[in-house]
Amino acid sequence: MFQSAPTAPGELQVSEKMANAITNWLLAFYQQPAWLEKGYRVTNTPISVTDYMSTLACNEIAMSAGASARGNWINDQLARFLLPQLKNAVQLAGAGGRVVVKPYPSGRNIYCEIVPADRIYPTRISGAGVTEAGFFTDFAILRGRKVVRVEAFDLQPDGLYIQNRAYWYNAGDALGGELALTEVPEWAGLEPEVVIRGVDRPLFGELRMPMANTVDETSKLPVSMYARATDTMAELDRIYSEFLWEIHTGKRKRIVDRTAIRPDKVTGGGVPFKDQVTDLYLTMDLTGDMGQGDPFRDYTPTLRVEDYQKAIDIQCRLLERQTGFSPGTFSFDIKTGRMTATQVVSDDKETYNTTKAIQENGLRQGLLDLMYAYDVYATLYGLAPTGAFDPSVSFGDSIFEDTGVEFARRKGLVDSGYLRPELLVGWYFGVSEQEAREKYMPEPSPMLRFPEE
Repeated sequence: MFQSAPTAPGELQVSEKMANAITNWLLAFYQQPAWLEKGYRVTNTPISVTDYMSTLACNEIAMSAGASARGNWINDQLARFLLPQLKNAVQLAGAGGRVVVKPYPSGRNIYCEIVPADRIYPTRISGAGVTEAGFFTDFAILRGRKVVRVEAFDLQPDGLYIQNRAYWYNAGDALGGELALTEVPEWAGLEPEVVIRGVDRPLFGELRMPMANTVDETSKLPVSMYARATDTMAELDRIYSEFLWEIHTGKRKRIVDRTAIRPDKVTGGGVPFKDQVTDLYLTMDLTGDMGQGDPFRDYTPTLRVEDYQKAIDIQCRLLERQTGFSPGTFSFDIKTGRMTATQVVSDDKETYNTTKAIQENGLRQGLLDLMYAYDVYATLYGLAPTGAFDPSVSFGDSIFEDTGVEFARRKGLVDSGYLRPELLVGWYFGVSEQEAREKYMPEPSPMLRFPEE
């Protein structure tokens, strides 16, 4: 299976515009947006938007490799080492446009590394948008200095070529001298060069956002789910910061005649009492009514809470349109009362459509490719018994749809002979068609069997 491999090919398929955009999307996600000015506070809108999306997209996800011994082993690996971090992976894909979920064997298990968009460098992308050749980067610390591993991969008709190299990492993102992989404990077990025969795709799953690329019309790369909303998020941060500034500077003010101030006998000067909720202003000599028996006057500014709330709500409406969510998704107004699932589908149609597009066009194929990699590694390393490999991915809709109504509709199709029963059972339990037949459905009644001839 493993042979010497050549260097992976190619011209980088990431334009300068796309590279800068990916950097800015991820900086915003990590609470360091490019629009952040001194004294400004961030609303963490990129985190909130992607967290909500990933929750909806992954809430009822079901992955299965089938009911065979091989399938059950893969299912166990997925449940233990992938599903617990899948939501975070999808959230990071929402921020940067995509992530690669890269499985790697260790001992008797297969773990997963989540590679964000700024560590993926494609050199060949298929017409279907699948990255077939390129580089990944990984980082570590060796003797107090930063080191980088460059993993090149290239899918050719005769196999998948993989090459690992380690380098010192210099200032300005420059590569320094090469290191042996064995010098870095984290990478000591990696092969420098391998070829894996008999595969028809790279051994990873690519999770992508399905939004149109409005940054670079010539690029095949996906974009962040908030690529069209960066100006809106910047304005939200500005309004929010100005609102907080007004709150903090809007303390009660007390104007005091200088003749009313008495020096502090302990310190020899100053005012002996500091009111933490009042800004104390000392004037010169007051005249008029205040100078004649009323040396104190209060001034408490009126906070423009409703004005700021309206301004923030306007930006929230724009944010919803630009990210594909239903009106009212991000709002200060708390919805009261309970709604049926039918009402949710009607009221949250945009959110439903966006979530389904992400699931079907951005996640499904990547997760199927990931399970394919599990199957390949299980064979290469002898981790699981032989058996059928029957991968499936399903996404539940109970958040949006009335499951009881949908079950009755599909049951009616089964009763009328328009739908096979195993499809209904598989949908209901979130398993493959084969697993539904073998594990969930009873044996046909003897009365329904035809006599043997």
